Amino acid sequence: MLSIIICSIDPERVRTVTANIHATIGVEHEVIIINNAKELGGMGAGYNTGAARAQYETICFMHDDIEFLTAGWGQSVLSHFKSDASLGLIGIAGSRYKSKTISGWWTNQATADCCNIYQRNLKGKDRKFLLRPAGKNGVIVPVKSLDGVWLCTRKRIWEEFPFNTADLKGFHFYDLDISLRISEKYTVAVVYDVDLVHFSNGNFGDEWVRGAIFFHEEVNKVALPVSLDAPAENAEAHVCKSWLRRLRIEKISWENRKLWVKAGHAMDFPGLLGTVAGFYFPYVKQAKIKLKTLIS
Repeated sequence: MLSIIICSIDPERVRTVTANIHATIGVEHEVIIINNAKELGGMGAGYNTGAARAQYETICFMHDDIEFLTAGWGQSVLSHFKSDASLGLIGIAGSRYKSKTISGWWTNQATADCCNIYQRNLKGKDRKFLLRPAGKNGVIVPVKSLDGVWLCTRKRIWEEFPFNTADLKGFHFYDLDISLRISEKYTVAVVYDVDLVHFSNGNFGDEWVRGAIFFHEEVNKVALPVSLDAPAENAEAHVCKSWLRRLRIEKISWENRKLWVKAGHAMDFPGLLGTVAGFYFPYVKQAKIKLKTLIS
């Protein structure tokens, strides 16, 4: 039996995702819709409100823009928690390494990142992102951090580790925060037996950048870096470089780009000067690449 909690202000999305849940979950369940998360104080506050109403022991927190592809996925969730008493939180994307340098869950390291999701692009085509470290077989792989598109836990663990509404008021980093905190006491993991499509690519603009800096500098209490394995050589520099490249084409103000470079200590890592320059002037670099292509 599962309690599904969704924060959404879009009635059409609610109808669509609820119908999909009913058609695919395969177990007794309830769907709790929170339509005033913003007024409550953000995603975490909305999820806490929904979890307090949940009547079942296993809870799923999920976005409103996903579609399940796996028939009977609810039974898979229940089986995971039944078979492992130490299991505290599961999702479909996360990493075995969380850097000290500012980042989301993604590290761009094959030895650490775990992911099993279909992402729909702007042309309406679905692309599967399947990341699994070598040697980590089976349908469940322990991690330290998770993405918040779909998270499942036990109600008693949520009661012990509710979403941090005191510090995180918006819609970002509630997932990194709760997964890192739970991982200090329980097993957190990515599962590979629940397939779903996510329709949104996310927003990594100014609000996300400011949220990332605030989380790392003011909110997080888990000692970083943290890893389930021996970290790869130069892991911190690699994560820093990967996020500079990931964010360079996002709509981020000049001021927030400077804040990101400073807060991430990007200039402290040898060899990142060119990457930092590309982060500050992304379109200049793109123009040079196009020009080189035209004249070659």
